[in-house]
Amino acid sequence: MHTLLIETSVNVTFEKKDDFNAIISVQITNEDYKENLDKQFKDYRKKAKIPGFRPGTVPIGMVKQMIGRSALFEEVNRLTSEQLYKYLQDNKIDILGQPMTSEEKEGETDFDNYGDFTFHFDLGLAPVFDLNISTKDKLTRYEIELDGKEIETEIRNLRRQNGKLDVVDKSETENDSVVMLMTEVDKKGEHKDGGIFEQEVTVLPEVVKSKKVKKQLVGVSTGDVLELNVFDLFNDNEMVIAQSLGIEKDVIPTLNKTFKGEVKEIRRVKEAELDQAFFDLVMGPGAVANEEEFKKKIEENLGAYYVAEAEKQLEAEINAVLDANHKLSLPDDFLKRWLQGTKPETYTAENIDELYSKESGVLKKQLIREKIAEQENVEVTDEDINQTSFAYTAQMLRQYGLNNPDPAMVQNFEAKNREDKGYLMRIRDVVVDKKVLDKVKELITIKPKKLAVDKFYDEVKKFNEKG
Repeated sequence: MHTLLIETSVNVTFEKKDDFNAIISVQITNEDYKENLDKQFKDYRKKAKIPGFRPGTVPIGMVKQMIGRSALFEEVNRLTSEQLYKYLQDNKIDILGQPMTSEEKEGETDFDNYGDFTFHFDLGLAPVFDLNISTKDKLTRYEIELDGKEIETEIRNLRRQNGKLDVVDKSETENDSVVMLMTEVDKKGEHKDGGIFEQEVTVLPEVVKSKKVKKQLVGVSTGDVLELNVFDLFNDNEMVIAQSLGIEKDVIPTLNKTFKGEVKEIRRVKEAELDQAFFDLVMGPGAVANEEEFKKKIEENLGAYYVAEAEKQLEAEINAVLDANHKLSLPDDFLKRWLQGTKPETYTAENIDELYSKESGVLKKQLIREKIAEQENVEVTDEDINQTSFAYTAQMLRQYGLNNPDPAMVQNFEAKNREDKGYLMRIRDVVVDKKVLDKVKELITIKPKKLAVDKFYDEVKKFNEKG
């Protein structure tokens, strides 16, 4: 147990129970708060307007009756908080969450009398650990090679995105989208009791991997009813299945694989012409002058996109290495109690274990990041913040279909984003995260490897399946 005596004579003691939990106690005597409290009483006496008394003549006893308890409460709590955090800072004690009234020790808190006070607080201690990352950690940076097929596919997609949509009676190719009302059925082919009924979905046969299902979707007419394997229809992708059928992921295992799909509508896109109007729409006015320049620009954009994809995958693998190399323990019971106490509307006795498993993962990641930032002297400048904020806003506008937003427009939207109090803090977190990952890339061994696009995504899939 450590004791810290400071100028106010406030006594603070620290009792470490184990590596992750401690109790800190703060003792406040009458002498610690009397002078400041008396000053508050005198100031109030000078300003108080009470019938029957001239300003400054109200008896101190009456002043104490009027504001004594609340003033004492505020002053003692101010001193307690001030000295508690000063002790933690002076003694370099890192905590998680905030101090909470101790469950083990009962304090002395009689605010009806001007006596001494003792407060006991439970603390959750941050784990102490060494950074474990070196050149022995070996990862791959994929260099994705493009071919003519990738470029042509991208151009076709852009032409379709900017083409004219027509509704037709019958599908002719795998590029015709089929809108269906999907109903989950039992072995008899009837609507399954409690199952999905007439959920509208839109499917593009081109992206369906199952040859059987793809064949079923091509050549259908409005009003046709198809019997489909719902898992094959959505390429066995749980996220797509859940979003398309309007269900939660945990419901998927209970689904019957057979659905009936009634064709409601067939949509055909007439691709945009490869003309100057199309080039200007996609690339910006005057950016390219002909089809050759357009293809070259597409190749450049795709190249940049896949470089970013490869870097994103590298960083995902770095995160996995950091997690594997640092098996951190936390004051779990304390943190669960703290979360329930600070946000009772979110964290309850029924869901705390499930939600805490996610929260603790985020916290461990944050602690590792902070360790790297501290050890490697990562600094964030205003320029870093400004550049990242501008890039983030431009990307946001692109997601809304503005492929080449004007810089003035970006600046205007960015200024609005900054009105959100938490925006710059989030941007700062993005900057720190990127700088930390860049530092880690310098500390580990990274070897380049050339891959075709499909082989790269095979590697991504393998990695995700491991996780």
